[in-house]
Amino acid sequence: MSIRGKVAAAALACAAVVAGVILLWPASHEAPAAPTSDQIKASAQARLDTSLKAGRAARANMQALGKTPDDAQCQAAWDNTLPSEQKSLNTSMWMHGCADAPAP
Repeated sequence: MSIRGKVAAAALACAAVVAGVILLWPASHEAPAAPTSDQIKASAQARLDTSLKAGRAARANMQALGKTPDDAQCQAAWDNTLPSEQKSLNTSMWMHGCADAPAP
């Protein structure tokens, strides 16, 4: 048998093993577990924390450019944020992080 024939036979054998594993792997018929109340609360809190952090980052960027972060500047920065980013952030927490100075 030539080298090409041996390579083809090995590839065919590997494909057969992979197909067998896929077909014989036991399927899970159980639905995924629903998130618990604590997981939902933690997810919501993480979104708020991330929004506040992003607003504070925008504030720091404005200050680095010599601008005063006020409501108008923060609204303009929010309007320039990508829609995909806006979707994952909470607007009011972002604006709070941007326009309001952090408490000492």
